[in-house]
Amino acid sequence: MRPTAALSDIQTNPDIWYRVQVLLYDLSKVGNDVLSEKRLSATTNELYISAPYFTEAETTRILSTPVEPSNSSEESIAPSPNVLTTTIQDTIHQRLANFLDKRKASGDSRPCGPHDMLPIYLDVFKLQRGDLKKKKFLARLRRSGLEDSMSKCENNIKDAKVSPMDNAKKGEKGKKGH
Repeated sequence: MRPTAALSDIQTNPDIWYRVQVLLYDLSKVGNDVLSEKRLSATTNELYISAPYFTEAETTRILSTPVEPSNSSEESIAPSPNVLTTTIQDTIHQRLANFLDKRKASGDSRPCGPHDMLPIYLDVFKLQRGDLKKKKFLARLRRSGLEDSMSKCENNIKDAKVSPMDNAKKGEKGKKGH
């Protein structure tokens, strides 16, 4: 029995994985792309993992997803020998704390911006910068942004909330109009 989703579960969900890639793309383009900045400024989570990219349930699922501690030499921390996995949220927080500590030690105590977070997110989600430049991904992003993926998600939520009685009422309204 698996208590939580694994990163592979997120990677194999095409809608969520696409939106993860859009988030990382936006982090890489902040300052250069108005739509990326607009989406990032609309987030409500300090880690940017929230709407408009994800529903509340997806945000919780992603942040609680277990991952192996990073082996990245850049900004990494030494994992405890007793810790086999950690969550995406804890990993990002640990990596950001280490990053900020190094900045303070260098005399620059300014907080990091979204572009500083990109290498951490690429490592956590096991992506490469080249993945954000693939023609198929960029074409879909230019064509529809988050709209097609989020509308599917919103429709699923609406369908789950609509009771059979609501559907019957809609059918009756449609008949009255004819």
